[in-house]
Amino acid sequence: MDSLVPATTPSELATELDVDAKRIRAWLREQGFRSRAELGQQWQLSQAQAAEVRQEFGTSTSPISPSFDPQLLTVGEILHAYSSLLAELRRRGLVRTHNAPIGDLAEYACAAYYEEELAANSEKSYDLLAADGRRVQVKVRNVRPDTHPSATFSSIRSTNFDICVFILASAITNSIEAAYEWTPEEILAQGRFSSHTNSTVIRINKVRAGVAGKDITEGFNIAWQAMLELVR
Repeated sequence: MDSLVPATTPSELATELDVDAKRIRAWLREQGFRSRAELGQQWQLSQAQAAEVRQEFGTSTSPISPSFDPQLLTVGEILHAYSSLLAELRRRGLVRTHNAPIGDLAEYACAAYYEEELAANSEKSYDLLAADGRRVQVKVRNVRPDTHPSATFSSIRSTNFDICVFILASAITNSIEAAYEWTPEEILAQGRFSSHTNSTVIRINKVRAGVAGKDITEGFNIAWQAMLELVR
């Protein structure tokens, strides 16, 4: 230890840096900062070691700290973090369920784009009412470069709406690749009906190619980016 300098513990650094102490201890173990004889004992960090922790876990200008590594977490910790993140998104009013958030986020951005509030969760045939009174259904897919063109949006079992907005959100750039308004007639003409599920599905390649509907990609992307920048 550094002469005459009190030792520092991971818990003290965790409080100082607003970081989970488990992450700090996991990182310290990877660095080999303790001998076998010290295993099981309380961590006592020298001034130099504490400085390295501060450098590794200090505040970053990146929206996600580069020191965050899910591989250092147990499965339980990952599940807890996932649940906590969804809970925070719900607290901020961005998602309405504890499901994967992309659908709720798309509905939130649509509500901003159409300048209207979301419909009640009990309403099954549409997701929101636009300012002009149109009933709007929202369908979204989070796509990556390896997403197959024949992939589909979730099934449509009712056309009791005025327009359906099909959205392709890029999982890489956090932007909107394509967004189109389709009428029920266009859905029936371009979709594939499944008698087994009594529903119609639309492939993402048809939306990407703009084979039907009104292109609202540019305007909707503005609403999407504004949502992504929300802090509270």
